[in-house]
Amino acid sequence: MNESMEFLARHGYWLLVSAVLGRQACLPIPTALFLIAAGALSRAGRLSLSGTVGVAVVTFLLADLAWYEAGRRFGDRVLHFLCSLSRDPGSCVHRATSAFAIYGLWTLLVSKFVLGLDAMAAPLAGAARIPPLRFLVFDSLGSMFWSTTYAVLGYIFTDQLGRVAGHVIGMGAILALTVASGVGFHIVRKVTAGDASCVSSNLHHSD
Repeated sequence: MNESMEFLARHGYWLLVSAVLGRQACLPIPTALFLIAAGALSRAGRLSLSGTVGVAVVTFLLADLAWYEAGRRFGDRVLHFLCSLSRDPGSCVHRATSAFAIYGLWTLLVSKFVLGLDAMAAPLAGAARIPPLRFLVFDSLGSMFWSTTYAVLGYIFTDQLGRVAGHVIGMGAILALTVASGVGFHIVRKVTAGDASCVSSNLHHSD
């Protein structure tokens, strides 16, 4: 496990950025594990606890701003896209919009602890035309609350670092594979679309 912990110490911040971005892209990445490991490494003096939380919060804000803007521009279409993989997309959208209608911006303070709502809160705020500054304030508080909780847990339970490190290294490999697969799929789709366009064009000219 020493090699795993050394790897985490060297690349901890970048792994954390990748994990947060993957989580906000709706990938099944257990980002909490990365934060717990970073918190444990902070107690060992290999990482900074404030730096760990700061990196996580800034990354959350950047990702959430993109979703906020998408919600502001495209409204319900973004929500239906995010719910498209659920068993009942219509019910998924209804539950999320109902929660946001009741609690408003306060939803952002706890949304990252609620599976499903975490991905919907930012685009819901954008669709509701919440002012960007207010969104940033509440989203940063929610991100800090969530990030600090898990980083401090790791800081307290340092004895479990070896076990967590093994899981994180495994998840890091899965994350890299997932991202690579996504990029590969996107390239193949573009190439296929380009080939189809060429074929259509050639048929049109032959006619």
